[in-house]
Amino acid sequence: MKLNKDKKNLFENTIALVIIQILNYVLPFITMPYLSRVLDVDKLGLVFFAQVFMDYFFRLTMFGFDFSGVRSIAINRDDKEKTNLIFNSILCVQAIFLIISFCVLSLLIIFIPKFRADAIVYYFTFLSVIGNIFIFTWFYQGMERMKFITVLNIITRIISLLLIFIFIKSNFDYYLVPLFNSLGVLVSGVISFVFIKKVFKIRFYIPEKDDIINTIKYSSQFFLTKVAIALYRQTNAFVLGLVVSTTAVAYYTSADKIFWAIFALYNTFIGALFPYMSKNKDIVFFKKLLKYLIFFALGFGIFLIVASKILIVIFFSEKMLPSVNILRIFAISLPFYIFVDTFGFPLLGAFGYVKETNYGYIVGGIYNILGLILLYLLNCITIYSVAILVSSTYIIIFLHRMYYINKYKLLAKQEYDV
Repeated sequence: MKLNKDKKNLFENTIALVIIQILNYVLPFITMPYLSRVLDVDKLGLVFFAQVFMDYFFRLTMFGFDFSGVRSIAINRDDKEKTNLIFNSILCVQAIFLIISFCVLSLLIIFIPKFRADAIVYYFTFLSVIGNIFIFTWFYQGMERMKFITVLNIITRIISLLLIFIFIKSNFDYYLVPLFNSLGVLVSGVISFVFIKKVFKIRFYIPEKDDIINTIKYSSQFFLTKVAIALYRQTNAFVLGLVVSTTAVAYYTSADKIFWAIFALYNTFIGALFPYMSKNKDIVFFKKLLKYLIFFALGFGIFLIVASKILIVIFFSEKMLPSVNILRIFAISLPFYIFVDTFGFPLLGAFGYVKETNYGYIVGGIYNILGLILLYLLNCITIYSVAILVSSTYIIIFLHRMYYINKYKLLAKQEYDV
């Protein structure tokens, strides 16, 4: 069957996003068996803790543009002037938040001994935040032109991996891990910046104040989603690092990385499906996909439960065996993870129910934070209790999604009502 242009773009964009997610989640596992044997568990945990910490700044600088930017570009990509305005408004907002992020990080390092002791690790990790801004994945995704950025990521990430194998030889070299990881992102950002100007003919300028403010207002609802997600993903590992130890972070994050590496392969499709559904509102196509998701979710969940010990040993080493049960806890709730994302922006968001989509994440974030507070007061914060908490959070979000899907009868539609 011959695909129409939009579905062909969806297919090509999905393949490109899958490759990028492999680079982001899977390629690091090439180095993990090596690093987990060269570095002590606490130093590996420190590297993970710094990554989790920097994710707060990454989410601030992205400010939800990986949703709002994609949607705006996808809708207006045939209007060159509008595309230029959207691009430059987003870039200005990101530059402002980048400066704020750097100032906050520096203040924490200056005044808090825990951060000051390993300042170089945090600053090296922060370089990846800078690089990610200039990769402009949201722009390529909205334009459905992911081929270039995919090839660029392959080259630069491989270089980063080679540097790790060549120069990290002992536990004392732990601070080089974030440096080499960030270098690949920085190089990608510089080249992407040039490519945007040469190929897409983007003119760089400072937009009017009102345009910048409107960009912030529009994307703030998407940013709330990212903040809420951070409340039940990054915050859990972050709290473990503050309350328990970096060793606990290593155990928890090892399982988390394997789980999300596998889940991200599916999540890339969500990233490609969102602009397609935003433009076409193809509810018939969406409903056909749901028939396959149940088998996908159950299959991968069972696979993770059965193979969890093998995966932990292969990708991290026997030092990380406490991670096995954490991974199994995540695996049990995998179907809820899948349907939360599928019913989110590609369905509710694409049909205009952005607030309802965001509210689900906010409800989940509040639930998770209250759970962490309760665990802390009961002195019950462990790697396992935190894993159970985050898994139950996704069940809460799933139920919230289903409430609004039934309320607006989205899955009962035969086609989009114009």
